[in-house]
Amino acid sequence: MTGVLFAAIAALSWTVFNFTLKTAFRDASVFKATAVATGLNALFVTVVSLLIIPPAEFVPKNADTILYLGLAGVFHVGLARAFFYTAIHRLGPCRATPFAMSYPIVTALTAAWFLGEPVTAAIIGGLVLLLGGIALIVQADPARPETGQSAAPSWRIVGWACAATTALLWGIAATFFKKAALGVHPLAVTSIALWVGFVVSFLISRWMDPEGRVSGNAWRWLLLSAALQTIAVPCYVLAFTHTLAVRVSAIVSIQPFLAIPIGWLIMREAENITSRLAVGAALVVGGTILVIL
Repeated sequence: MTGVLFAAIAALSWTVFNFTLKTAFRDASVFKATAVATGLNALFVTVVSLLIIPPAEFVPKNADTILYLGLAGVFHVGLARAFFYTAIHRLGPCRATPFAMSYPIVTALTAAWFLGEPVTAAIIGGLVLLLGGIALIVQADPARPETGQSAAPSWRIVGWACAATTALLWGIAATFFKKAALGVHPLAVTSIALWVGFVVSFLISRWMDPEGRVSGNAWRWLLLSAALQTIAVPCYVLAFTHTLAVRVSAIVSIQPFLAIPIGWLIMREAENITSRLAVGAALVVGGTILVIL
Protein backbone atom coordinates (compact mmCIF):
# COMPACT_ATOMS: atom_id res chain seq x y z
CA MET A 1 0.00 0.00 0.00
CA THR A 2 2.88 2.39 0.80
CA GLY A 3 4.41 1.89 -2.65
CA VAL A 4 1.08 2.52 -4.35
CA LEU A 5 0.67 5.74 -2.35
CA PHE A 6 4.15 6.95 -3.31
CA ALA A 7 3.46 6.21 -6.98
CA ALA A 8 0.09 7.98 -6.85
CA ILE A 9 1.66 11.07 -5.27
CA ALA A 10 4.33 11.09 -7.98
CA ALA A 11 1.74 10.81 -10.77
CA LEU A 12 -0.43 13.57 -9.30
CA SER A 13 2.55 15.88 -8.67
CA TRP A 14 3.87 15.46 -12.21
CA THR A 15 0.41 16.09 -13.67
CA VAL A 16 -0.16 19.31 -11.71
CA PHE A 17 3.41 20.35 -12.53
CA ASN A 18 2.54 20.48 -16.24
CA PHE A 19 -0.17 23.06 -15.53
CA THR A 20 1.93 25.26 -13.24
CA LEU A 21 4.67 25.26 -15.87
CA LYS A 22 2.15 26.19 -18.56
CA THR A 23 1.12 29.14 -16.39
CA ALA A 24 4.74 30.24 -16.01
CA PHE A 25 5.12 30.34 -19.79
CA ARG A 26 2.63 33.20 -19.95
CA ASP A 27 5.32 35.50 -18.52
CA ALA A 28 8.53 33.83 -19.62
CA SER A 29 10.53 32.57 -22.57
CA VAL A 30 9.90 28.83 -22.92
CA PHE A 31 13.60 27.97 -23.23
CA LYS A 32 14.71 30.30 -20.43
CA ALA A 33 11.93 28.99 -18.17
CA THR A 34 12.97 25.42 -19.00
CA ALA A 35 16.54 26.16 -17.90
CA VAL A 36 15.37 27.86 -14.69
CA ALA A 37 12.90 25.08 -13.82
CA THR A 38 15.51 22.38 -14.47
CA GLY A 39 18.14 24.18 -12.38
CA LEU A 40 15.75 24.62 -9.45
CA ASN A 41 14.64 21.01 -9.82
CA ALA A 42 18.26 19.80 -9.73
CA LEU A 43 18.98 21.86 -6.61
CA PHE A 44 15.87 20.76 -4.71
CA VAL A 45 16.18 17.07 -5.64
CA THR A 46 19.87 17.01 -4.69
CA VAL A 47 19.12 18.48 -1.26
CA VAL A 48 16.31 15.99 -0.64
CA SER A 49 18.46 13.10 -1.90
CA LEU A 50 21.28 14.03 0.49
CA LEU A 51 18.78 13.81 3.34
CA ILE A 52 17.90 10.25 2.31
CA ILE A 53 21.19 8.74 1.11
CA PRO A 54 24.84 9.39 2.12
CA PRO A 55 27.12 11.47 -0.17
CA ALA A 56 29.17 8.36 -0.96
CA GLU A 57 26.20 7.04 -2.97
CA PHE A 58 26.76 9.85 -5.48
CA VAL A 59 30.18 8.59 -6.54
CA PRO A 60 30.14 6.58 -9.82
CA LYS A 61 31.91 3.22 -9.57
CA ASN A 62 33.26 3.05 -13.12
CA ALA A 63 33.57 4.85 -16.46
CA ASP A 64 30.47 3.16 -17.90
CA THR A 65 28.33 4.59 -15.12
CA ILE A 66 29.68 8.09 -15.80
CA LEU A 67 28.87 7.66 -19.49
CA TYR A 68 25.29 6.56 -18.82
CA LEU A 69 24.78 9.37 -16.29
CA GLY A 70 25.85 11.87 -18.94
CA LEU A 71 23.65 10.32 -21.62
CA ALA A 72 20.64 10.25 -19.28
CA GLY A 73 21.15 13.92 -18.45
CA VAL A 74 21.58 15.02 -22.04
CA PHE A 75 18.77 13.04 -23.64
CA HIS A 76 16.21 12.33 -20.90
CA VAL A 77 16.46 15.73 -19.20
CA GLY A 78 18.14 18.40 -21.31
CA LEU A 79 16.85 17.63 -24.80
CA ALA A 80 13.57 15.92 -23.86
CA ARG A 81 12.47 18.74 -21.57
CA ALA A 82 13.15 21.35 -24.24
CA PHE A 83 10.85 19.47 -26.62
CA PHE A 84 8.22 18.53 -24.01
CA TYR A 85 7.89 22.00 -22.54
CA THR A 86 7.59 23.46 -26.04
CA ALA A 87 4.78 20.97 -26.67
CA ILE A 88 3.06 22.03 -23.42
CA HIS A 89 3.36 25.68 -24.44
CA ARG A 90 1.88 25.11 -27.89
CA LEU A 91 -0.67 22.35 -27.25
CA GLY A 92 -1.48 22.57 -23.54
CA PRO A 93 -0.86 19.81 -20.95
CA CYS A 94 -4.00 17.81 -21.80
CA ARG A 95 -2.80 17.25 -25.37
CA ALA A 96 0.99 17.16 -24.94
CA THR A 97 1.05 14.75 -21.98
CA PRO A 98 -0.69 11.74 -23.64
CA PHE A 99 1.62 11.92 -26.64
CA ALA A 100 4.81 12.25 -24.58
CA MET A 101 3.78 9.62 -22.02
CA SER A 102 3.48 6.98 -24.73
CA TYR A 103 7.23 6.40 -24.49
CA PRO A 104 6.96 2.82 -23.02
CA ILE A 105 5.79 1.80 -26.48
CA VAL A 106 8.96 3.31 -27.93
CA THR A 107 11.06 1.46 -25.34
CA ALA A 108 9.38 -1.86 -26.15
CA LEU A 109 9.78 -1.45 -29.91
CA THR A 110 13.37 -0.26 -29.54
CA ALA A 111 14.21 -3.29 -27.40
CA ALA A 112 12.63 -5.56 -30.00
CA TRP A 113 14.59 -3.92 -32.82
CA PHE A 114 18.02 -3.63 -31.20
CA LEU A 115 18.00 -6.30 -28.50
CA GLY A 116 15.92 -8.96 -30.19
CA GLU A 117 13.25 -8.99 -27.47
CA PRO A 118 9.96 -10.56 -28.61
CA VAL A 119 7.09 -8.43 -29.91
CA THR A 120 4.22 -9.84 -27.89
CA ALA A 121 0.48 -9.66 -28.47
CA ALA A 122 0.29 -7.17 -25.59
CA ILE A 123 2.75 -4.83 -27.34
CA ILE A 124 0.80 -5.04 -30.61
CA GLY A 125 -2.50 -4.46 -28.80
CA GLY A 126 -1.01 -1.58 -26.84
CA LEU A 127 0.30 -0.01 -30.04
CA VAL A 128 -3.15 -0.22 -31.65
CA LEU A 129 -4.80 1.43 -28.64
CA LEU A 130 -2.07 4.05 -28.50
CA LEU A 131 -2.38 5.00 -32.17
CA GLY A 132 -6.15 5.13 -31.88
CA GLY A 133 -5.90 7.39 -28.84
CA ILE A 134 -3.38 9.72 -30.46
CA ALA A 135 -5.55 9.95 -33.59
CA LEU A 136 -8.53 11.04 -31.47
CA ILE A 137 -6.43 13.59 -29.56
CA VAL A 138 -4.99 15.12 -32.75
CA GLN A 139 -8.47 15.32 -34.31
CA ALA A 140 -10.06 16.85 -31.19
CA ASP A 141 -10.73 20.58 -31.12
CA PRO A 142 -7.45 22.34 -30.23
CA ALA A 143 -6.73 24.24 -27.05
CA ARG A 144 -7.66 27.91 -27.27
CA PRO A 145 -4.64 30.12 -28.06
CA GLU A 146 -3.59 32.44 -25.28
CA THR A 147 -2.25 35.97 -25.60
CA GLY A 148 0.75 36.04 -27.91
CA GLN A 149 0.11 32.56 -29.31
CA SER A 150 -0.68 31.83 -32.94
CA ALA A 151 -3.91 30.14 -33.99
CA ALA A 152 -2.29 28.86 -37.21
CA PRO A 153 -2.15 25.08 -37.75
CA SER A 154 1.63 25.28 -38.13
CA TRP A 155 1.89 26.41 -34.48
CA ARG A 156 0.20 23.20 -33.35
CA ILE A 157 2.05 20.99 -35.84
CA VAL A 158 5.34 22.02 -34.25
CA GLY A 159 3.81 21.18 -30.87
CA TRP A 160 2.79 17.69 -32.02
CA ALA A 161 6.25 17.12 -33.48
CA CYS A 162 7.84 18.16 -30.17
CA ALA A 163 5.56 15.83 -28.19
CA ALA A 164 6.43 12.91 -30.48
CA THR A 165 10.14 13.70 -30.19
CA THR A 166 9.79 13.72 -26.41
CA ALA A 167 8.31 10.21 -26.45
CA LEU A 168 11.15 9.05 -28.67
CA LEU A 169 13.83 10.57 -26.43
CA TRP A 170 12.27 9.30 -23.18
CA GLY A 171 11.75 5.85 -24.67
CA ILE A 172 15.37 5.50 -25.73
CA ALA A 173 16.93 7.28 -22.74
CA ALA A 174 15.09 5.09 -20.21
CA THR A 175 17.80 2.52 -20.87
CA PHE A 176 20.50 5.01 -19.86
CA PHE A 177 18.85 5.56 -16.47
CA LYS A 178 18.59 1.82 -15.88
CA LYS A 179 22.24 1.27 -16.79
CA ALA A 180 23.43 4.14 -14.57
CA ALA A 181 21.34 2.88 -11.63
CA LEU A 182 23.31 -0.38 -11.65
CA GLY A 183 26.30 1.47 -10.19
CA VAL A 184 24.74 4.46 -8.39
CA HIS A 185 21.68 4.89 -6.16
CA PRO A 186 18.61 5.90 -8.26
CA LEU A 187 18.20 9.18 -6.34
CA ALA A 188 21.84 10.04 -7.04
CA VAL A 189 21.36 9.13 -10.70
CA THR A 190 18.40 11.49 -10.91
CA SER A 191 20.24 14.33 -9.15
CA ILE A 192 23.33 14.06 -11.35
CA ALA A 193 21.27 13.69 -14.53
CA LEU A 194 19.29 16.80 -13.60
CA TRP A 195 22.48 18.86 -13.24
CA VAL A 196 23.71 17.62 -16.62
CA GLY A 197 20.29 18.40 -18.06
CA PHE A 198 20.41 21.89 -16.55
CA VAL A 199 23.67 22.62 -18.38
CA VAL A 200 22.15 21.37 -21.65
CA SER A 201 18.93 23.37 -21.19
CA PHE A 202 20.94 26.50 -20.34
CA LEU A 203 22.97 26.13 -23.54
CA ILE A 204 19.78 25.55 -25.55
CA SER A 205 18.22 28.72 -24.10
CA ARG A 206 21.32 30.73 -24.99
CA TRP A 207 21.25 29.36 -28.53
CA MET A 208 17.51 29.36 -29.27
CA ASP A 209 16.39 32.46 -27.37
CA PRO A 210 19.34 34.64 -26.24
CA GLU A 211 17.08 37.65 -25.62
CA GLY A 212 14.40 35.71 -23.73
CA ARG A 213 13.39 36.77 -20.23
CA VAL A 214 11.72 35.33 -17.15
CA SER A 215 9.52 37.98 -15.56
CA GLY A 216 8.85 38.37 -11.84
CA ASN A 217 5.38 36.82 -12.06
CA ALA A 218 6.74 33.66 -13.68
CA TRP A 219 9.20 32.96 -10.87
CA ARG A 220 6.57 31.90 -8.35
CA TRP A 221 5.14 29.41 -10.83
CA LEU A 222 8.59 28.08 -11.65
CA LEU A 223 9.36 27.66 -7.94
CA LEU A 224 6.07 25.81 -7.48
CA SER A 225 6.83 23.67 -10.53
CA ALA A 226 10.26 22.77 -9.15
CA ALA A 227 8.71 21.92 -5.77
CA LEU A 228 6.19 19.59 -7.44
CA GLN A 229 8.98 17.88 -9.37
CA THR A 230 10.93 17.50 -6.14
CA ILE A 231 7.95 15.79 -4.50
CA ALA A 232 7.43 13.52 -7.50
CA VAL A 233 10.99 12.25 -8.02
CA PRO A 234 11.73 10.83 -4.53
CA CYS A 235 8.20 9.40 -4.29
CA TYR A 236 8.66 7.69 -7.64
CA VAL A 237 12.02 6.20 -6.63
CA LEU A 238 10.80 5.15 -3.16
CA ALA A 239 7.71 3.52 -4.65
CA PHE A 240 9.91 0.87 -6.27
CA THR A 241 11.24 -0.16 -2.85
CA HIS A 242 7.73 -0.81 -1.49
CA THR A 243 5.84 -2.46 -4.35
CA LEU A 244 6.28 -4.17 -7.71
CA ALA A 245 7.95 -2.13 -10.47
CA VAL A 246 5.17 -2.96 -12.93
CA ARG A 247 2.60 -1.57 -10.48
CA VAL A 248 4.55 1.69 -10.10
CA SER A 249 4.88 2.08 -13.86
CA ALA A 250 1.17 1.44 -14.39
CA ILE A 251 0.14 4.04 -11.79
CA VAL A 252 2.52 6.71 -13.12
CA SER A 253 1.32 6.10 -16.68
CA ILE A 254 -2.20 7.36 -15.83
CA GLN A 255 -0.98 10.98 -15.97
CA PRO A 256 -2.68 11.69 -19.33
CA PHE A 257 -6.03 10.69 -17.85
CA LEU A 258 -5.42 12.70 -14.65
CA ALA A 259 -4.71 15.75 -16.80
CA ILE A 260 -8.30 15.81 -18.08
CA PRO A 261 -10.14 16.53 -14.78
CA ILE A 262 -7.30 18.75 -13.51
CA GLY A 263 -7.35 20.72 -16.77
CA TRP A 264 -11.11 21.05 -16.53
CA LEU A 265 -10.84 22.37 -12.97
CA ILE A 266 -8.04 24.91 -13.32
CA MET A 267 -7.68 25.69 -17.07
CA ARG A 268 -11.11 24.90 -18.42
CA GLU A 269 -11.30 27.67 -21.02
CA ALA A 270 -7.73 27.43 -22.28
CA GLU A 271 -7.57 23.62 -22.45
CA ASN A 272 -10.93 23.22 -24.21
CA ILE A 273 -11.68 19.75 -22.80
CA THR A 274 -13.82 17.67 -25.16
CA SER A 275 -15.18 14.12 -25.03
CA ARG A 276 -12.94 13.12 -27.97
CA LEU A 277 -9.90 14.35 -26.07
CA ALA A 278 -10.93 12.43 -22.93
CA VAL A 279 -11.52 9.18 -24.84
CA GLY A 280 -8.20 9.61 -26.66
CA ALA A 281 -6.35 10.07 -23.37
CA ALA A 282 -8.04 6.96 -21.94
CA LEU A 283 -6.97 4.90 -24.96
CA VAL A 284 -3.37 6.11 -24.67
CA VAL A 285 -3.30 5.18 -20.99
CA GLY A 286 -4.85 1.79 -21.73
CA GLY A 287 -2.35 1.08 -24.49
CA THR A 288 0.59 2.09 -22.34
CA ILE A 289 -0.52 -0.03 -19.37
CA LEU A 290 -1.11 -3.01 -21.69
CA VAL A 291 2.52 -2.81 -22.83
CA ILE A 292 3.85 -2.35 -19.29
CA LEU A 293 1.91 -5.29 -17.88
